[in-house]
Amino acid sequence: MRVGSRFRVRRRFGKREMPMTMEVTELTPPRSWHFHGIDGPVPGDVRGTLEPLGDGSRSRLTLSLDFEGHGVGKALVPLVVKPRARKEMPRNEAHLKELMETSAAR
Repeated sequence: MRVGSRFRVRRRFGKREMPMTMEVTELTPPRSWHFHGIDGPVPGDVRGTLEPLGDGSRSRLTLSLDFEGHGVGKALVPLVVKPRARKEMPRNEAHLKELMETSAAR
């Protein structure tokens, strides 16, 4: 993965699945990244930073997530998309933590 790389993600909104393409706009592994949605009715914009704490045995992850609605998606952002993302974020963060800790233990 590098700046300019693109990848597909699938977001679920209730029972509906919405694929979208994300583009890597900034990448400084493993410290920071920025992915920007380039299609779909509600493209996402994700920024992340990872910083070591203390002696490096712990770290702080900071995530920023926003959405850009177009057409009917514009009305969905504040009413549906952002509340749903807030609800899902704790589970997604826990899963990311598990992946990172499992990877670090190897």
